[in-house]
Amino acid sequence: MFLTHCVGRLRALGRDADAETVMTLGRGGLAEAEAWFRAAAEREPETESPGKFMMAEFLERHGRAGEAEAWYRRAALATDGGYDVLRAAERLADLLSARKAYAEAETWYFRAYYGGDPPGSPGQHPLRERSRPIDDAGRQPAVAYKRAANLLALGRAADADAFLAEAEEYQRRNPSRGLPEVVTTAVLTGALVPFLQAMVSKAGEDGYQAARASIRRWAKTLRRSPALPPESASREAGADGVVLRISADVTDEALRRLAALDFTVIRQTMGGAVEVSWDDSLHEWKITSRG
Repeated sequence: MFLTHCVGRLRALGRDADAETVMTLGRGGLAEAEAWFRAAAEREPETESPGKFMMAEFLERHGRAGEAEAWYRRAALATDGGYDVLRAAERLADLLSARKAYAEAETWYFRAYYGGDPPGSPGQHPLRERSRPIDDAGRQPAVAYKRAANLLALGRAADADAFLAEAEEYQRRNPSRGLPEVVTTAVLTGALVPFLQAMVSKAGEDGYQAARASIRRWAKTLRRSPALPPESASREAGADGVVLRISADVTDEALRRLAALDFTVIRQTMGGAVEVSWDDSLHEWKITSRG
C-alpha cells in the first residue's frame, strides 16, 4: 500500500521513471527498498521535499521514529512550495508531540496550518499561497485539532480555545464536503477544567454562552485528536486526575455550580482521581472516584 502511494505521488510529480522503479521494489526486501528511498532523498536538493518525505514515511512505517523525525525536518524546511512540505511539518509535529516536545511541536503545527516560514529559519522563502493548508478545507481541520491539543499540553488553554474558534469560523466560511459532525458531550481533562471554570465565573450570561461554545469546540476536538497529555499543565492548574463529562447544552445552573467547585480540595478528600458529571434529577454535580 505504501509503495502504491509512492508510485502515485511520483507520477503526479512527472517522475515516471522513478515510479516504475518503485513498482519493482515490492519484489525485493526491505533493505533494497530503503536503499532506493535513501539514495533518492540524498540526491534531492535541500530545497525540494518529495524524496525526503517518502524516506521519512518509510522509516516511520517501520518503527524508526527517531530517524524519520530527522527526514521530516529536512522536508519541512524545503522551499519548493510543495504539499509535502506541509505534510512533513505536520508529521514532524506529531512525532515531537508524542515524545512531549510540545514547544517545538507548536512551531511545526503552526507551519503545517498556516504555511510560510518556520520561526528561526530566516533563509527560507514563503510557500506559494495555493499550497497553504488554510486554503484546503478538507485537510485543515485535522491540523487545527492537533495544534489545539498541543497548545493545551503546553498549558495554553485560552490560546487553544481561541485558535479553535478561529478554525471553526474558517470552516464555517469554507465548508468541506460531507455532513457536519454533531457532538453534544465533551470529556474534559486537565487544564480545560479550570479554564472552563474561569470562563463561567467572569461574565454572567455572556460567560455561560462562551462556555457552551467552548464545550462544543472541545467535544469535536477530543473525539478526533489523540488523547490530550497536559500533565504539567494540569498539575499547575490543580485539576490533574479530574475528568469532567459535560454537555454542550448544560444549564446556567450547572455552570454556576461548576464554577464554585474546588477540584483541589475534592481530590484531596476523595484521595485520588475523580470523574465529575451533572445529575439532572438531583441538580448537582456527581463526583465519583476513578481509582
